[in-house]
Amino acid sequence: MKNNLLNMTSLNGRHSKLAVFALIASIAIAPLTSCKKKEGCMDPAALNYDPDADKDCCCEFAPLNGEPTQTINGETYYVLTGSISSDRTLTNDKKWLLSGGVFVANGTTLTIQEGTRIFAADDATTPFLSILRGGNINAIGTASAPIVMTTIKTITGGADRGAWGGVIINGYGQINICSAADCTAEGEGGTGTYGGTDDSDNSGTLKYVRVEYAGKILGTDNELNGFSFNAVGSGTVLEHLQAYKGSDDGFEFFGGAVNLKWAVSTGNSDDSFDWTHGWRGKGQFWVAHQDATTGDNGIESDNWETDFYVTPTSDPVISNFTLVGADDGSPNHGLRLRHGTKGKLWNGLITGFAQAIRVGSECDAYVIDGSLAVKNTDLFSNVTNFNNAGAIGTDPSISLSGPTLNGYIGTDASNAVDPSTVNAWFNSVNFRGAVEASNDWTAGWTVGL
Repeated sequence: MKNNLLNMTSLNGRHSKLAVFALIASIAIAPLTSCKKKEGCMDPAALNYDPDADKDCCCEFAPLNGEPTQTINGETYYVLTGSISSDRTLTNDKKWLLSGGVFVANGTTLTIQEGTRIFAADDATTPFLSILRGGNINAIGTASAPIVMTTIKTITGGADRGAWGGVIINGYGQINICSAADCTAEGEGGTGTYGGTDDSDNSGTLKYVRVEYAGKILGTDNELNGFSFNAVGSGTVLEHLQAYKGSDDGFEFFGGAVNLKWAVSTGNSDDSFDWTHGWRGKGQFWVAHQDATTGDNGIESDNWETDFYVTPTSDPVISNFTLVGADDGSPNHGLRLRHGTKGKLWNGLITGFAQAIRVGSECDAYVIDGSLAVKNTDLFSNVTNFNNAGAIGTDPSISLSGPTLNGYIGTDASNAVDPSTVNAWFNSVNFRGAVEASNDWTAGWTVGL
C-alpha cells in the first residue's frame, strides 16, 4: 500500500510538471499566434463567408436573380440584360456578357473595375450599354488595365464591325432639334431619351475604355456608334477612350456640352468623330486613323441637317488633333464642316484624304465672321486641300507641309497655339498634332489597325 501511494505521488508530480511546462509554452506562444490574422471572406452575403476571418479576402458571390451564366468555350460568362435599377459593380474577376439592350436606370450607378472585360452576345439580339438620364457610370481603367468592351466573336471567331451597339450615355443637356426649352429626343435604336436644360449634367466617368466592333446599323438614319454621347453635360468626365473598327461613327455627340480628352478612333467605317444637334463641348488630343478597307470623314460636323440655323448652335473648340485618312475608293474629308456648324479648331495635322477641309456653303457667313475657323494646322499628302473653305484656305497659320508620321504618331512644333490660353480646361502644349513621339499616351491600352 505504501509503495502504491509513493507511485501515485510520483505520477502526480510528473503530471504537475508537465502541466506547468504546457502552461508556460502556451503563454509564450500566445502573443505570437494572436498577431497572425486569418484570411478569409468577411462578407456574410458571400458563398464562402468565414466568421472566424479577420482579414478580408477572396469573397465569392452567387449570381443575382436575373443574371444567369453562360458557358462559352469552357469559360463562364455572367449575363446582363434589361434594366440595372440598383447600384452594381462589374468586377474584373468575372467575364460579363451583354444580351440585348442593358440600361442603367435613373438614380443608379454602374461601376466597372479596371481591367474588366465585357462581351456583347451573339444571340440574335442587339446588345448595347445605355446610361439613361439620371443614371451614372463609373468606369475607370488604367493604361495597363483598360476596360474592354467587345464582341464575343473575339472568342468564338468571326469578329467584325457592327457586331453590337456600343456605349450610349443620355444626359440632360440642351439639344436644338425642337423649339421647346427642354427639348428631348429618342436615341437611335431605342437607346433612351436625351435632352433637357442642364449643360453641366454629370453622367459619371469613363477613363481608359476601349470599345471594339460596335456601330450596329439598324436601318437608314438608325445607327449605333462606338460611343454615342446624347446631350451629355460637362460634369461628365471622358478621357482615354478608343473606338475600334465600328460600322458607323467612332464617337458622336448629339448636343450637350461634354468634353473629351485623349481619344482614338481607329478603322471606323463612317466618320471617326461626328457632332450635331448643338454640341458645344471641347476636345483635345484626338486621333483618327482610317482603314483603307472602309472609312469616311475624319471629323463630320453639323448643327442640324434639317434646319441649319436652330439654336443652341453647335460650336465646339478643338485643339491638337491628328487625322490620318486612307483611300477606300470613295471621297473622304479630313474636316467636313457643314449644316450650320460653328467651331474653332487649332493645332491639327490632316493627311491622306481626298479633301483636307470642305466647308458647306451654308456655313460661309461663319467663316467670314470667324465663328467657324481652322488655324495653326498642317495639311499634307491630301489630293486636294480646300473645297469652299473661304478665309480658312488663305489663313497664314495654315501650313501645306507637315511632319513625317509613324502611323499617327508625330507632331509639328512650329507655330502652334497654347490652347490653355484660350480655356484653362486644355493642357498647355506647344505643338500641332495629338501624339508626340516622346510621349505616346496611346501605348499599352489601345489596339492598332
